[in-house]
Amino acid sequence: MALLWVGPILACGSFQPRPTPTREIPVTAPDAETPVPDQPTPTALPTTTPSPTETTVPSPTPTIVVRNPLTIGEPARITVVGGLNVREQPTVTSPPITLLAQGKRITVLEGPISSDGYIWWRVDDNQGTVGWVAGGQGLEDWISPQVGDARPVDRPPEIGDQVIVTLNGELTVRALPGVSGSVVARVRTNETFTVVAGPQAADGYFWYQIRSDDDQVEGWAADGSGGDRWLSPLE
Repeated sequence: MALLWVGPILACGSFQPRPTPTREIPVTAPDAETPVPDQPTPTALPTTTPSPTETTVPSPTPTIVVRNPLTIGEPARITVVGGLNVREQPTVTSPPITLLAQGKRITVLEGPISSDGYIWWRVDDNQGTVGWVAGGQGLEDWISPQVGDARPVDRPPEIGDQVIVTLNGELTVRALPGVSGSVVARVRTNETFTVVAGPQAADGYFWYQIRSDDDQVEGWAADGSGGDRWLSPLE
């Protein structure tokens, strides 16, 4: 019996328990690293530049075009028939102060100003009146910078004025103001005199004492009747 057991042992080897095989748990190979896409660099948003504050540009003062401009501080002459009203302000709604006759010599103080369709100038009539007159409308000029020589003006004389006889004929010069005064002389058209006194009202006339440049004639003469002027100041 012993021999019988030995045979299988020899044939099979010694009877020892076989080691239990260790099962190796396969290690899973790591997945290939998934590439992480590059993150784009954030682009800075443009800074909004505030719109510049609009500056209101004032409209330019319109240039007044004057066809026949006057010069401030210089003389000028009224040329419109019928004369010009002098007003307190450069507008037709301003009340008139006086009327400047055609031919009147004035001094320009200020202007031009455009108002009510007219070009206005502030003037001095050289007799104590200062105000605004319209210099013209459209193509018409009512004041001229061309003064020229002294000429007769249709206004009452004043003391110190040089006057010219504008009566067509002879003007009587009397010793006293009034038609009853004795006759001193009779003077003719275009003769000139200086006013030394007056006016004096008598017999429906205004009388002025006049004197000739050569002192040969001195007396009182009426300056006119109705719309006719017999003695006209020279300006």
